[in-house]
Amino acid sequence: MQTVIPHEDFDPRLRQNGDEALLVKFEIRPKQHRGMSEKEGRPIYKDVEYISIRAPGSPDEICRPATQRDIDRFPRHYQAFKNRVGNEDVEEGTLLSEWPMVTRSQVEEFAFMGIKTVEQLAGISDANGQNIMGFQGLKRKAKEWLETAAKGITAAELKAELDKRDLVIAELQAELKARSKPGRKKKVTATEE
Repeated sequence: MQTVIPHEDFDPRLRQNGDEALLVKFEIRPKQHRGMSEKEGRPIYKDVEYISIRAPGSPDEICRPATQRDIDRFPRHYQAFKNRVGNEDVEEGTLLSEWPMVTRSQVEEFAFMGIKTVEQLAGISDANGQNIMGFQGLKRKAKEWLETAAKGITAAELKAELDKRDLVIAELQAELKARSKPGRKKKVTATEE
């Protein structure tokens, strides 16, 4: 089992092995931006460069946002990471993987097309989205969701409103079912004939 050590300083056991013996990996991970999330009323993420450092054979791993000190200490690893990543744009917004309106397979499909956030989904042109199954509905939901979040409606308020709506729907369905039971014929009055 992997243990993540979020210390700012390096584990002394790792220093003894020498930097060349360490398993070092730079990568991009989404990190929630708390201030913007609170302001917008929805989760906002930003891509951040992380570093993972582990001694060979050790289950302990340091995993945290990368600093300039890390880049200076492991320039070869960082350059390999930059070559791998290339000049990809940094994503900011609500990740589709955190949005409950899409399935995991849709998240993967959208990622393949370069669509990673709800904001990007809402902004796709109709011409570019025509080959995506259910595109118009998803785009509409994304726009409505972003508009709702911009109004400052919290998730709890939205859930309460949806629960109330579901209760009304259930009551109406029960009423319709009761009216359409077999054997019960509606009396026709003279004014209805």
